[in-house]
Amino acid sequence: MTFRDFMSAALFHETHGFYTQAPSIGSPAGPFNTNAKFTAFGFGVAQAIEQAAHILGDPIRVIELGGGTGQLGSCLSSFLTIPHEYLVFETSPGLRAKQAEKGLKTVETLKGLEPTATVVFGNEVLDALPVHRVMGLANEEICELYVDLDEDGEFCEQPGTLSNAKLHQRLQDERIHLGRGHIAELCLELTPFLQELSSVVKPGYIIFVDYGDKASNIYSYRHRNGTLRSYYQQQQIYDPFFAVGQQDMTADVDFSAVIAEAAALGLDLAGWISQGAWLTNLGIQRFVEAGDDSRSRQQEVDLLIRETSLGSAFDVLMFKTPGLPDGPGLVPIY
Repeated sequence: MTFRDFMSAALFHETHGFYTQAPSIGSPAGPFNTNAKFTAFGFGVAQAIEQAAHILGDPIRVIELGGGTGQLGSCLSSFLTIPHEYLVFETSPGLRAKQAEKGLKTVETLKGLEPTATVVFGNEVLDALPVHRVMGLANEEICELYVDLDEDGEFCEQPGTLSNAKLHQRLQDERIHLGRGHIAELCLELTPFLQELSSVVKPGYIIFVDYGDKASNIYSYRHRNGTLRSYYQQQQIYDPFFAVGQQDMTADVDFSAVIAEAAALGLDLAGWISQGAWLTNLGIQRFVEAGDDSRSRQQEVDLLIRETSLGSAFDVLMFKTPGLPDGPGLVPIY
């Protein structure tokens, strides 16, 4: 099978998938730490939504993508003071149950939702979309790496012809040349994913917080083995066939491809900024001033905005429907 199909099953299989089994994402026993575990992050995102509402008018609809355990949605909602409807778009039954326990309204599809003034927010969602793995050959040709079983019945990778001509087209469009043995991950899920989002955001903003870069950096020779990695019990590993269904798998997001696909759907790029700068512009420092435990609150804020921590590890990629001003947090508010 393609690596894309293997990754999809490992993460989203209806019984044995990593997300289906509702991991405690962000908890000490979970696979990794995320922004979602910090109350200050929920405060910051809430400021972005409220600023967007002043532009769009209220009431507005807020759609959180892949809400995890519901911790972020519950926290974020508690800071919103504007009239709004809050929905979590979640495909995992187990995670939807956890979100419902926190009082959140969930949907497993956006089909059927009426287009309206909406802010879509996704924290580390794009990096979970399944990817194909390709490898450079001689004479600028490429092959695809498939998942197979070896003679011992263990998972292994086998090269083969491309399963989809769009893989080669993506590299051509981005002027990427893979040298012999150079591996790269390509996500073809962006088009249907963004298409589904754009169909319900009219007018509105789509905000992604994720780790990635422009194509020329993602596919540079310093990433000759690709950017695919896994997380298992707080440890980063590089074996996608270890503990299948119990580890998360991810690859850096090709922001160039995201921007191109969004533009093809009629969405405008509102801005691209580091998480630290974005949260600072939104006034996250007010979170420290709003509570008595100022020391612990400041520690949270510092972790989220510091360049040596999460502040530079994640970027904010924001899109808007035509005619709207650039989105919240892209410039400082004094």
